[in-house]
Amino acid sequence: MRDDSDEVVWASVLSGDIRQYGTIWDRHRDRVHRHLIASGNTSSNSEDLTAATFLELWRRRGAVRFVDGSLLPWLIVTAQNVSRNAARARRRYDRFLAALPAPSVVPDHADQVAERTDERTVALRAAMSAARPTDAKLLAMTALEGFTIREAAAALGLTESAAKMRLVRVRTRLRSAVSPHLIPEGGS
Repeated sequence: MRDDSDEVVWASVLSGDIRQYGTIWDRHRDRVHRHLIASGNTSSNSEDLTAATFLELWRRRGAVRFVDGSLLPWLIVTAQNVSRNAARARRRYDRFLAALPAPSVVPDHADQVAERTDERTVALRAAMSAARPTDAKLLAMTALEGFTIREAAAALGLTESAAKMRLVRVRTRLRSAVSPHLIPEGGS
């Protein structure tokens, strides 16, 4: 038996030198991974299956078999078994999901909220959508996001005086679009 064979390294793992487990991992993980890919698994699935194979190695550490001092044949057979078990579990899960009744249709609460919006909100949205895109952005940046007129103007490539004028105009349009809806019912 060679001093660097898997059998010798594994004997030191079993005697308590768990760092040697990393040696086995380094030696064989790429071959196991390539074998799983060649068996038709995706790369990411093969990574998971490779980890599961080495978990099996640790779990069954007292029952592994060596071929000419190497663990690789045992790892390849175990990888095939782990892959088949995972595929079988996936099929069972798919059958389980297919057997479940279809979910009942639940109305979207956003639709219910939209139905409850008042005329004022509808008028405001219509006025905002009719505004020029730059004016709408300018209003949103100043009124909603809290930017100063100078900051918003610089971000939109406008002068500060042009931004002020645009804001006055868009606010006037919004007020006139919303104000008819401010009169209470029965008012004059």
